[in-house]
Amino acid sequence: MIADLWQDLRYGARVLVKQPGFTLIAVLTLALGIGANTAIFSVVYHVLLKPLPYQDSEQLVWVWGEQAARKQTPHTPADFLDYQRRNQSFAQMAADRNMSFALGGAGQSAQPERVDGRIVSANYFVLLGVAPRLGRSFAPEDGQAGAARLVLLSHRYWQQRFGGEASVVGQSLTLSGEPATIVGVMPPDFREPGVNLWTNPRLIVPDFATNLRDDLTSMRRNPYLSVMARLKPGVTLPQAQADMDAISAGLRQEYPDLYGGKGVRLVALHEFVVGNTKLTLLLLFGAVGLVLLIVCANVANLTMARAATRTKEFALRAALGAGRGRLIRQLLNESVLLAVAGAALGIFLSVWGLDLLKKIGARTIPRLAEVNVDLVVLIVTAVVAVGTGILFGLIPAFASAKPELTEALKEGGRSSTTGARRNQVRNSLVVAEIALALVLLVGAGLLLKSYARVQNIDPGFDRKNILTAELDLPSSKYPGSASPDYNKGAAITNFWNEALRRVQQLPGVEAVAFANVLPLSGSNTDSSFSIEGREMRPNEPGPDEELRNISPDYFRVLKTPLLRGRFLTEADNADAPPVVIINEALAKKYWPNEDALGKRITFSDPRKPNPKWVTVVGIIRSIRHRALDVDPAPEYYLSLAQDPDRDMVLTVRSSQDPRSLASAVRREIQSIDPDQPLANIRTLEDVTAESVAPRRMSMVLLGAFAGIALLLASVGIYGVISYLVVQRTHEIGVRMALGAQRGDVLRLVVGHAAKLVGIGTIIGLVLAVFSTRTLSSFLYTVGAFDLATFLVVTIALGAVALLASYIPALRATRADPMIALSHNG
Repeated sequence: MIADLWQDLRYGARVLVKQPGFTLIAVLTLALGIGANTAIFSVVYHVLLKPLPYQDSEQLVWVWGEQAARKQTPHTPADFLDYQRRNQSFAQMAADRNMSFALGGAGQSAQPERVDGRIVSANYFVLLGVAPRLGRSFAPEDGQAGAARLVLLSHRYWQQRFGGEASVVGQSLTLSGEPATIVGVMPPDFREPGVNLWTNPRLIVPDFATNLRDDLTSMRRNPYLSVMARLKPGVTLPQAQADMDAISAGLRQEYPDLYGGKGVRLVALHEFVVGNTKLTLLLLFGAVGLVLLIVCANVANLTMARAATRTKEFALRAALGAGRGRLIRQLLNESVLLAVAGAALGIFLSVWGLDLLKKIGARTIPRLAEVNVDLVVLIVTAVVAVGTGILFGLIPAFASAKPELTEALKEGGRSSTTGARRNQVRNSLVVAEIALALVLLVGAGLLLKSYARVQNIDPGFDRKNILTAELDLPSSKYPGSASPDYNKGAAITNFWNEALRRVQQLPGVEAVAFANVLPLSGSNTDSSFSIEGREMRPNEPGPDEELRNISPDYFRVLKTPLLRGRFLTEADNADAPPVVIINEALAKKYWPNEDALGKRITFSDPRKPNPKWVTVVGIIRSIRHRALDVDPAPEYYLSLAQDPDRDMVLTVRSSQDPRSLASAVRREIQSIDPDQPLANIRTLEDVTAESVAPRRMSMVLLGAFAGIALLLASVGIYGVISYLVVQRTHEIGVRMALGAQRGDVLRLVVGHAAKLVGIGTIIGLVLAVFSTRTLSSFLYTVGAFDLATFLVVTIALGAVALLASYIPALRATRADPMIALSHNG
């Protein structure tokens, strides 16, 4: 048996080598389908199926806060300490806070650098079960009040800034003006997106701000901590959820004014990391699966056409004693050889495709940096290759493995019954290709239309010609409170004012302003407040909406229109009465039937003596901050001079290409403070583009797969019609000899193609109606059964398919009738 198999493989290889045209086309077609499947499966496996790179990662859970309608809120330090002390379900519980630092004192960079990092509980890496590659991790004493600031570097950042030198352990540096010591380097497979270093807390819980010396352990307002936990052995997620529900209920009883409606929701860490990406990846995986089916149909058609030329060979082998099973095995071996060759080339294409995918999906797909073509992916690719070879080889094998010996062994003989049967099979395969291609094209068309509508949404501001850059002032140089109580130092305000003055004087600058949060950036801040004259109900939280700190020209930079009242001015400084600008959404929500101008709010308890009231002086048009396809949320804007913040975004409107201002802006900022770096310099158009990156990625990839499907379907129908023309050459000659015109021949051939396209289109439309339901969550103001999209795609597919059939049809009309009549059909 093995000897026979080896003999068949060697014979099959020789046959394929002798037909290089067929072999090349088939291998390239298979490489396209298998390569696309390998690339997408690599992503699905590493993102959705492969466990997180932590010890017993299935025991790790993310701890979300919930309050009122807000389903994902952070925690206060006191929340975290209560959860940590009272729970019975977790072996470890740790908190962290993302923060950017001005880095100096080490490495090869001469310029000050802003680096993104994370302040973590001392047990953070113990909880994850990850040890450093170099040096040590944080010890319990590193999480005590007054501990020295220590740093662990990511492997990538260690190589990038410190040249991969092992001597980096023990070196000193400064983080936002504060001395720190590098104690370790994390392993290369430990990656947290956007995090270059980790540092321990100075005050038991992760700091609210660097250099802050206030005791945060009793803070029950201003939540800012993310919390993660590890389940004890044998404890399930529902049991832990019940435990946390009981703790939340106890806190609501102890602090009714602060914890009204507040709770906790536990989510498996893997589910949290994957987020909404799961549906996108499964959609793309389904799409490449359809592409692979089209590839199989296409190669099956090619194989059947090739098998038709080998009728005598099969008949002769059958006459010499080869059974039908042996012939089928021979043809399947050849198909599998083609598939393996296609898979080998497809693996190289998949590596290239993954590199491309990492570029367009870096900010969209979690864990994408971990994705590679590893052993598991190679094994799956091998299985897919063999399965594909069997799938596209079965139909030709069964169709060709039972030749009619008498007809086949005649010189030029051909069985009309066998030919008709083969033609029916080939026609069916083309119909299947058309149907599957239509499904993909409709899906791509819906996503394209949805993306175009999102792009045309008015965000409430003009995104063109605006440069943005982030700054974070260290509290060691710029002291002042971080809470909105209007008791600030002047250093922060003086820096911002001087920066505004200098940048405004640069050539080409039309307007310049600061804001603590940029629209569509993915960042947000919110704060609760009370409205004058409205009584607070017991156990019910007050209004909590999105907060922005801005300098006076912010809306001039964005070109956001004022609806009523006035904008902020330089007169709204620390010595002036506190004022606030609100957007139209907030005005409609809290003052739906009255004018909001002149109304007052406070951030302190209005029941206590002399609360600080803030007056509404202007109402602006609402800005879409969270996403272009999400309705504007209620927002209010405080004067930066009255509520200084150290972490701000510089926005500069320019009359020229805003990128050309970057160097000049950096120079002006560092002329004020040489140690102050600019970070994340980009245009607002870039920010907007990044906000729709998930939609763009889905559209581009599904569009690419649909384009491949259209190409393969066109090739398929071209092949079938070409073969039909060859088969009917004698008939065409007779018709033309009897007076048929070229138009008659064209109608005959193209009519056959039109019949196949029509049947495939009908089947495809039915399949598309059912399949597009899965796209509903990806669409914006476009229905899953959008008639215009279905119509345009159907017409386009039909036109391309008929054009593919027209070429061989035209060739048939140019045949010499005398030569055609001599053709032995």
